[in-house]
Amino acid sequence: MGVAVVRYALPDTPTRWGIVRDQTVHTLNLEGDDHRELMRCYFESRETFEAAIGGSVGTLSEVTLSAPLRRDIQLLCQGLNYADHRLEGGLDKGDENDENLLFFKAASSICGPNDAIVRPPGCELLDYEIELGLVLKNTINRPVTITEDRLQEWVGGLVIANDVSARDFMFGAPAMQWFRGKSQRTFCPLGPVLYLMDSEDFQQLYNLKLTLNLNDELRQEATTDQLIHKPAKTLTELSSFVDLRTGDCLLTGTPGGVQVGVNTRSAIAILLNMRNDKKRREKFVSAQLARAPFLQPGDRLHSTIQSLDGSIQLGEQYNIVCDI
Repeated sequence: MGVAVVRYALPDTPTRWGIVRDQTVHTLNLEGDDHRELMRCYFESRETFEAAIGGSVGTLSEVTLSAPLRRDIQLLCQGLNYADHRLEGGLDKGDENDENLLFFKAASSICGPNDAIVRPPGCELLDYEIELGLVLKNTINRPVTITEDRLQEWVGGLVIANDVSARDFMFGAPAMQWFRGKSQRTFCPLGPVLYLMDSEDFQQLYNLKLTLNLNDELRQEATTDQLIHKPAKTLTELSSFVDLRTGDCLLTGTPGGVQVGVNTRSAIAILLNMRNDKKRREKFVSAQLARAPFLQPGDRLHSTIQSLDGSIQLGEQYNIVCDI
């Protein structure tokens, strides 16, 4: 099995690498904060990695946890990749023959797994999206055909992500500004665990369970066998037009249960005001607030991802929403 790595700090000590065993953090005496170097050591010099593991420093709840990925990566995303999320978006269930919705999210949106999510000024439709993140093991700088049995050549790690979204920014701006709506600072809590995968872990890739609770109420729950466009196909498609680097992260889409949804009022607000950005935003916001509440300061999010048999655990995220 692979290993669960975290970035942690203790009072009056700098942030450093550690590994998690049975909820206990052990030191990992490797220099630097670059997860790409960490992955290279694990996959290419396992003896060095194992020799760097030291004693315990406390439980996960006793240390301060940071995002395990640096913010100088590419953060790529898939949208509408679960049938129930497509349905709540007013579409059909979809299948692998439908177009794969791909977009970028600014890596500057990455924050720690327990950091506050800051609602930006003017945002009324703040939403959550739990997602499984895949961390690339090798660079892809040419078109390649990746099959499921070769996926381990390209994917090296797993991580929890929350693709936080300002829906009014997305649908109330010219040409539908997904980048602006998804790239605000703190809009991507990441971690706590970077799970470095061994070959046998790939048998569990489609047996991972995602859950998100809002104020202790279950809102999202799914397993990765429900993904419409699987990672191998998606990376093959991405390789046809964009360079991907070791350590980059692909967010694989969110299941149903988000706050936003398409009803008749929302659809009319968009269609009848396509050329009037201000009016479209006002009407869309009004229609959305009439059907569901959105995230407010003080709201608490709790997210988890683990395999159905418990052999892979990516930790837990706890985030509170706040205003600037």
